[in-house]
Amino acid sequence: MDLRIRTADPTGNITVFVLDKVRREDYAQIAAQLLEKEELHAEQVGFIEEKEDGTWRMQMMGGEFCGNASRSFGYLKSLLDEKHPEKVPVEVSGSDRILTAEVDLEKGTSRIQMPLPLKVCRVQTEEGESYPLVEFDGICHVIVFSEPEPVKTPGIIQAALRRVSCDACGVMYVKGDSMIPAVYVKETDSLIWESSCGSGTMGTAVCLSEGKADGIYTYQLRQPGGTIEAVVYRQGGKVTECKMGGAVSISEEICTEISWKG
Repeated sequence: MDLRIRTADPTGNITVFVLDKVRREDYAQIAAQLLEKEELHAEQVGFIEEKEDGTWRMQMMGGEFCGNASRSFGYLKSLLDEKHPEKVPVEVSGSDRILTAEVDLEKGTSRIQMPLPLKVCRVQTEEGESYPLVEFDGICHVIVFSEPEPVKTPGIIQAALRRVSCDACGVMYVKGDSMIPAVYVKETDSLIWESSCGSGTMGTAVCLSEGKADGIYTYQLRQPGGTIEAVVYRQGGKVTECKMGGAVSISEEICTEISWKG
């Protein structure tokens, strides 16, 4: 059957938005087929759901939280609204509150208010290596200050998921102002080396700001798909606000064929 979709490009982290209504129990199967389509170059899939009051929410393929998909969803809502609002409420999986996206259609950017970190701790692998971990609603990130180590990545993820319970887990390899993200999603059992990761950028910024005095800390991290900026607001020794953003573009609506029968 044909499925109506749009593709979003938030700093290279290609996200497919499914516009047709499908059953949640089929999300993982549909997402797997879309990820296999080479022409889409997709790294993740989000499903647009219409609520009873007519408003939209966005559910990620594994129920996880995704910062890049969330800010792209805000961009899409502004694009389709004839008033093109600059501040857009977004309801997304993995967040227990409605977030706000700040959209600039002329500049092609979207910045989103991020969930506050639930926990900042350390995780230890079976090999005895210790890394900082930042947990958000729906996703956690391990920050590794080194070049990417693909062989070690699955073990780091396993150690993180023993430490905290999350729908998705990222490993952010950080060196200087550059970052290489790898993200594992439980529901689809997929590990993808992403072109960029919004929540991973935010997690890295939180980690880098740990122990600093009250103030506003801004970090720009270069990733394979481009640069993402994260801002951490600290007061009273705690993180009080988080924002993350960068470039976004959205395709026209297209149809793609999948084997799902509905």
